[in-house]
Amino acid sequence: MNGYRPAAAKSRFGPLLLAVVLAVLAMLPALTAAPGAAARLPLEPANFTSVSVADRCTESVQATHETAATGKVTTVTLSGLGAACDGRELELTLYGARGEALTSGRAPVATGNGESMGVTVPAYTPAEVAGIAVTVGSWGVPATWSYTFPAEKPLAECTVLNDPTGAKTCEVKDIRVDAWGYPDIDSYNLYATVESPSGDQDVEWELEINLADPEFKVLANLADSNNDVTLSPGWTCSSMPMLKLRGRDEVNSRYIGGGKTVTVWVQGKSVSDQAGGGNLFNCS
Repeated sequence: MNGYRPAAAKSRFGPLLLAVVLAVLAMLPALTAAPGAAARLPLEPANFTSVSVADRCTESVQATHETAATGKVTTVTLSGLGAACDGRELELTLYGARGEALTSGRAPVATGNGESMGVTVPAYTPAEVAGIAVTVGSWGVPATWSYTFPAEKPLAECTVLNDPTGAKTCEVKDIRVDAWGYPDIDSYNLYATVESPSGDQDVEWELEINLADPEFKVLANLADSNNDVTLSPGWTCSSMPMLKLRGRDEVNSRYIGGGKTVTVWVQGKSVSDQAGGGNLFNCS
């Protein structure tokens, strides 16, 4: 008995092997043609979305507060802007000597600004500014800060309003400051008498009080006074600490001279107070 049958085994695997070989041979043309086919694909230039980038509209700007003031102000004036900056958003930050931000603001550059514009900002003290940072249309622009410190002003001084020749004069006499408060001293009264050597009672006067004077320690945002005076036309809280007062027709205090005088009384606090008062001004 012979159990070895090689012929049968050959007949069983032969057709399968032949099918595999034929399948591989069929794939070879595609595999060998792929590199050449890729090389023959047409190349097209890349398409980029166009981006518009605005240039810096000015090389530098200068900033200042134009009016010398010893107290807080709410505007910054910038110059050096040109027509190329029109319509762009301007942002600025004022810094102190230690690099701390004192105030900041933003505003669009108006068309036809004449190379200069003012920006309104939260209150700051010009004397405390050491530098400024500015961007126009998101571009950083080199900026310089300059400021002329005001000449030292007296506590109170008087000006004649109705004599452009300067022949008439007025003076401030008997300036007195009282300090009081309970349990701590927190209130100050200022008394000042306005008079003129003129023989006629027709000298119209204006009194300017320097609330920053160390003698009158008013740091509050409001003040009271008697009914003999009123705020001068055009005076606003941005004028602080210089306070300008005039007399009133209603109580016959508008004019002095011929021996007639007017005594001014102003009361303020050395601490912020929004609870009451402020019949003269309220800047809270």
